[in-house]
Amino acid sequence: MAKRQRITLERETRRGFILDAAEKLFVEKGYVDTSINDIAQYADFGRTSIYQYFSGKEEIYLRVLERYTDQLTHRVRMAAATSESVRDMVTSFLEVLRQFIKEKPAFFALYFIQRHQVEPRLPAELKTELNSRRRMLEDVFRGFYQKGIEKGEVRNIGAKDASNLFFAQIMGMMLLHEYYEDEFESTLDEHLDLSLKLYLEFIEKID
Repeated sequence: MAKRQRITLERETRRGFILDAAEKLFVEKGYVDTSINDIAQYADFGRTSIYQYFSGKEEIYLRVLERYTDQLTHRVRMAAATSESVRDMVTSFLEVLRQFIKEKPAFFALYFIQRHQVEPRLPAELKTELNSRRRMLEDVFRGFYQKGIEKGEVRNIGAKDASNLFFAQIMGMMLLHEYYEDEFESTLDEHLDLSLKLYLEFIEKID
């Protein structure tokens, strides 16, 4: 291996150690209560060494998050590519999202619970980057829905509104179960299945 390649690999490995440590701490303590000192100590780095790899805690959070968003976006793109109708796409989209969150619960905690605490603290350039990652996922949904409108499969309520309605309904249900699990007689999966049924009934009712 060439020297430059080895140096690059070593740097990426060290960045990975820092991100792994930060992810664990963000989930356990929360973003606000986790300091650079905490991350450095957990990753076995000097505090100043962290700044050789990241500009600060804000960037570390974003890099942790994008490891998940990139994987999830890839999975939903694959699901959309094999879908023949908007119904198939929406059903597959939810299944991918549900499975992903079960596999990687840290993603739910970091993105859907803590993101709204972190985003106001981000500098403009990192906030723009975070929002672009979010739109990548939404754009998959919107693009497929728009094709469904053009084929006459679904209501013409606009792809953006259809996407916002889907995510609000699904994420809202997940958050309700996160905070009020003991108050429900139905499981989260049962509620998600019902949410999907109601959503499909609405978008497929063409006026």
